[in-house]
Amino acid sequence: MIRGHAGRSSTVSASLARNQLADGAMKTPAIYRRNLLFGGIAAACLNPLTGRAENTPASCTWPPPGWTEKGFPTRRWVKISFINTGERFENLYMEDGKYIMPEVQQFSWVCRDFRRSEWAWLNPLLMDFLFVLHWKYCKDEIKILSGYRSPETNAQIEGAALRSQHIWANALDIHLPDVDNAAVAEDFKKFIYGGVGMYPLKHFTHLDCGPLRNWVG
Repeated sequence: MIRGHAGRSSTVSASLARNQLADGAMKTPAIYRRNLLFGGIAAACLNPLTGRAENTPASCTWPPPGWTEKGFPTRRWVKISFINTGERFENLYMEDGKYIMPEVQQFSWVCRDFRRSEWAWLNPLLMDFLFVLHWKYCKDEIKILSGYRSPETNAQIEGAALRSQHIWANALDIHLPDVDNAAVAEDFKKFIYGGVGMYPLKHFTHLDCGPLRNWVG
C-alpha cells in the first residue's frame, strides 16, 4: 500500500499522462536513449521472470540471444533494494509493452524521499534502464541509493545540483555489488540518451532521463 504524501507528484504525473496512450501504453519520448541495444524496440516476450540474472554462463550471455532475434522484450521486471529503508521491489512492471502503473507507483514509493516521507511518480524509463542492468551485468538485485528527492531534501545534500533531475523524479543513483560502477557509467553512456554521472569514490552511478550529458563527481 502506498503511504505518505505524493509530494510534488502532479508535475511528474502530468508528464507521464502526456506520454501515455489511451490503452496504457507509453509513447516513445523524443529524447529516450541512443539506440539502446538494437536500434529500436520490437515485439518480444519472455516467460514470467525467465532469464532472472543468475551467475551462470548460460544466463550471462550479452546480449541475450532472444533479444538479438526478436528485439527488446515487452515483458520486463526489476528487483531492487532501497538501501536507506531496506525496502525492496521485485515484480513485473511491463506486460505486452504496456507499463503496469500500480507497479510503477509501488516502485516510486519504495524509491521515495525517505527523509520527508514524500514520493512522486518516477519516470518508468528508469525501470527500463534497471532491466538492462540486470541482464548486462548478470545481477539479481540492484541497490538504489536515491530516487525522488524533494527540493527541501535536495538543498540539504552537499554537492547536489540546484535543479537536480532527482527533484523531477527523473533520476536514480545506483550501485551494483562487485561491479566496477565507473565501468557501468562508461557502458551506459553508449546507449542512454540522458545523464550519466560517475562517482567512483562514493561507489555509485547516477542515471537520468534528462538532457544528454556526462560527468565525474
